[in-house]
Amino acid sequence: MARKKVITKDILLDYGLQYLKEYGFDSFTARDIAQKFGISTQPIYSEYLNMNEYRSEVLKHTFYYMFDIKLSETYASDPLISYPIAFVRFSEDNPNLYHALFVKGFAYKKVMYDYSLAQYKKLVASVTKYHHLTETQIKNLHLRIWISVNGMAAASISEIYHFDEDYLKFIFEEMISHMLEEPNVSPKQN
Repeated sequence: MARKKVITKDILLDYGLQYLKEYGFDSFTARDIAQKFGISTQPIYSEYLNMNEYRSEVLKHTFYYMFDIKLSETYASDPLISYPIAFVRFSEDNPNLYHALFVKGFAYKKVMYDYSLAQYKKLVASVTKYHHLTETQIKNLHLRIWISVNGMAAASISEIYHFDEDYLKFIFEEMISHMLEEPNVSPKQN
């Protein structure tokens, strides 16, 4: 009779996410993960061809955790206000993960930005009062929000400033309001 698998793919994905939350990608190796969680490297290599495949799957799992769970938390009645507030709070709660994803890991390759834009488009499509926005307007609004939330996340994580809920609501309401008043204003592209 074959031995029952004790460490499943889902457990390995959770281990990978937990590891990223604590250490980031700097030493994301099978040996380090195995040591951290008291397992051998065998379960990792029996489920994945190599560490690149495991990293890729952990990244997808992390995107799900971030975008579908943490960024869907409600901070305001308007989802376009709530979403960036959730992003700032996510970065405060997960500074190592934020750093791994947005500073060291994937932001520089535009992976996170493109994924975030796709999620933002879905969010805009879900709110009737924003249906009139064009593709370009949505991209411009997303870029403004992206720049703001990353600056706020960096300021908060480095303990330069902590933004309370009222301030964040005010800032993002102002940004969206300005965009709706001046929908064709866009940054110059080089």
